[in-house]
Amino acid sequence: MLETHLPLTNVCWNPAQGAHSTAVTPDTANSLLGRFCDVRHDGERVIALRDPLGLNKLYAAFRPDTGVIVANYLIDLIRSGAAFTGIYAIPPGSIVTLAPRERTGTVHRYAELPTRAGSGRAAGELAAETASLLDQGMRHLAAARPRLPVAVCLSGGADSSVIASYTRQYFPHATAYTYSPDGQPLSEDATAAQAVADHLGLPFRLVRADRQDLLDAIPAALVHGQDWRDFNVHAALVNEILAAAIANDHPAGALVLTGDLMNEFLADYTPVTHRGTDHYRLPRLPPDRLRVHLTRGLQTGDREVGVFTAHGLTVVQPYSWAASQLLALPHPVSKPRLMTALARGTLPEHILQRPKLRAQIGDRNTDTGVLPQLLDAGIDQQHLEDSFRRALLIRSPQELHSIVRGGVHQPVPTPLIPAEGHHAPLTS
Repeated sequence: MLETHLPLTNVCWNPAQGAHSTAVTPDTANSLLGRFCDVRHDGERVIALRDPLGLNKLYAAFRPDTGVIVANYLIDLIRSGAAFTGIYAIPPGSIVTLAPRERTGTVHRYAELPTRAGSGRAAGELAAETASLLDQGMRHLAAARPRLPVAVCLSGGADSSVIASYTRQYFPHATAYTYSPDGQPLSEDATAAQAVADHLGLPFRLVRADRQDLLDAIPAALVHGQDWRDFNVHAALVNEILAAAIANDHPAGALVLTGDLMNEFLADYTPVTHRGTDHYRLPRLPPDRLRVHLTRGLQTGDREVGVFTAHGLTVVQPYSWAASQLLALPHPVSKPRLMTALARGTLPEHILQRPKLRAQIGDRNTDTGVLPQLLDAGIDQQHLEDSFRRALLIRSPQELHSIVRGGVHQPVPTPLIPAEGHHAPLTS
């Protein structure tokens, strides 16, 4: 009745208990921080749940014989015979009871994002809470996985540099990994990353990749990153290159720490202009709503967890532990002040004040990096979408965009409530 393809591990912890655990149940879900999902069979029903940000992807499809297939990767459902249009997402922050015979699911929301960012609380208080959660989470993570090799992905920006500083404190044996295009001078990001690693006393591993390496990695980035949109695919490509290097160094697996997610929580992304065209444009929303919109978008697309997991690596995004605090920061957020508070004197001021560069570019000169290299090879947004559709056997652009709307994959259909005195059929 239940077929599962669930390679993702749960990386979560309970602040009240003060310990990392992979044990997740419907009763404990609302007390956990981090990323997790769980699927269990309960008689005639299947019960599935997912973390509040949707960092662990979880999809389901109904079999014609009243069975259910559940998977972390869309491609595993396709390979099991499911049609793309018949694949449903377990919503984030939800416990869903699937009824295979009726082909529906009853959704119980245990956590939801605010409608707008900012709570009226003082920025200093929220920064202190965030730093405390980073300390607690790292300490418990180190206690739970004391012998696992550790890598930290370091771009040289403030977000990843702060995580590197906590990594150095709690995982003194960690190594910093940085990507830079091959055949070109060291990027600004890579130069800054090497300086941060030297300052923190972290061994530094520079990972080079040329254009052909990037082109060769596209199929894996699309399938494991579970997205076709250029921003996410380009980020997945950087992670694909880094993940392959880390996995090559540690074939038995490693813990990978990243500075991902802060950009969504603070909405500090900016478009990139390359040869007169703007790329990675954002919706025109007020900042407090944009922050929530970008955070909600994390539920679809798998540029970090999916990519690193496919290489046998366990990725941790520590900023996810403080999602509530970071989304509560009043706008406008002073990013340098926040990062200075989180760094607590461990990093030079110029690193914390450094203007943000996209990891897909790595330089103020936008002729370098993933974006221009792919565009020069004819790999534009339409090419990525077409390749994604071919990989997942999606028959048309209309089919793709009817299932994934506004960055959200279609949820499990819920039972129709019959009008009084009538018996309405269940949805299929």
